[in-house]
Amino acid sequence: MLFVGLIAMPASAYLDPGTGSMILQGLIAGVAIAWFTIKNYWYKLTAFFGKKKESSSILDDEPE
Repeated sequence: MLFVGLIAMPASAYLDPGTGSMILQGLIAGVAIAWFTIKNYWYKLTAFFGKKKESSSILDDEPE
């Protein structure tokens, strides 16, 4: 009974051009999401460890 699932049976499967298009679209979307996620966390990481912006003297000056 265990070996029934391990035997390769011929499949009558058909992949039309739309299926290939959907797979390609999914791969492109996955790459775009991964790129955006990496870029987003990279900017957060560099902002955390980067230089602190010095405050502008124009904004900090008090009227005399």
